[in-house]
Amino acid sequence: MKYKFKDILTTEVYEKTKIMFVFGKYNLFNNMVADELKSMCTESQVIGSIPIDSTLSEEFGFDTEDGTEDGSGGTSVDFNTFMDVIGVQSINGKWFCKVELDALKGKQLDKLKKYMKEPSDNGILVINSTDWMIYKDWLRNRIIAGSNSVNCFELTFPNRDTLKEFIKLLFIDQGLEIESSGAEYFMLKMNQSYDEYMDVINDIRLRHEGSELSTVELKKYMRGIQHYVLDNFVNALTKPVSSEKTNSKKILRIMSTLEEEMGAKNLVYRTDKIVQECIQYRMLINTGIVPIGINYFYGEVIDMLGGKDGPYGKVKEFTFRKKAALASKTSLKDWELMHMILEKPLKNVMDSEDVQEFKCKKALFEVCTRSVLTESRIKNIIGTENVLTDQVKFVDNIKLRG
Repeated sequence: MKYKFKDILTTEVYEKTKIMFVFGKYNLFNNMVADELKSMCTESQVIGSIPIDSTLSEEFGFDTEDGTEDGSGGTSVDFNTFMDVIGVQSINGKWFCKVELDALKGKQLDKLKKYMKEPSDNGILVINSTDWMIYKDWLRNRIIAGSNSVNCFELTFPNRDTLKEFIKLLFIDQGLEIESSGAEYFMLKMNQSYDEYMDVINDIRLRHEGSELSTVELKKYMRGIQHYVLDNFVNALTKPVSSEKTNSKKILRIMSTLEEEMGAKNLVYRTDKIVQECIQYRMLINTGIVPIGINYFYGEVIDMLGGKDGPYGKVKEFTFRKKAALASKTSLKDWELMHMILEKPLKNVMDSEDVQEFKCKKALFEVCTRSVLTESRIKNIIGTENVLTDQVKFVDNIKLRG
């Protein structure tokens, strides 16, 4: 069966699982699913009516020195070992294996596909991947779609309520209880930097005494922490700037943070991709198909654009409304100007990486400050006018007249 993010805290999902595919770009959430399944393998087990304790497991050679055994019962092994021993019940819990999908090659993949047809009760196998290009074909697997024991979690972006409960659990695991308002504040500050959650929570745990953490205390510990996503940057770019003093230090701060995380070239490419989408949506607004500032029926708009078989037929309503709202924040002319500034440094593929990176950094600064630049400067940036050449011609004319 396939499950979404909203099911991640549902215990029934895990109970019948023998194989779990965990797909999603954030290791924090993927690891939570894997850890929950691993804990099920490490619960106290019995053979007949005889409990299996740690001393007995040591006699049978299950030690913890090589890192494959977690010490609380159950046995973690690599993929090849898992396939060799899964037919025999472990005396120390259930067999457990977590493996990266891209690490499985040739015969290993054949073994996996064969095992999926008849998985064993003796262990749990977790197949993990954070790369959509690697796992996309597995999302259409027939066995996953129709089985109760071979399951798949596709963990993209969590909804707000699920994420809030998830954050509370992360704090509880570190011995801290936070308020709902505290969880919301944590979400706001951390944004989509999910894989950094635990670093921040561990730091707060080290600095805080006691088991209860108020929202006021949480704000004190998180002072100075700020994470941004690409949407923050594009939103900031749409706000008009009337002078150099008002060119929003926030825009440059967001740009600097994202540039450090992603690199200038990648930031330019991804920003320009969103800008080009906004140009398309802004054209729909300008032609009167998508209204601004009033409620509209999504279905009627999609029908005007060719229905389900049209170019926007597969765009979800929330995504469509969100992109249209973003496109409405500035003019079509401004979106096109941003696109021309951002596409220029990516045009010359013969440039070295260092040269492209420098040009992209320059383009990012120019797109942030475009509102305070003179018309001739903007024309020079986008390549429609060469100020230096014009000045040279002007000087030459003076010399000729002289």
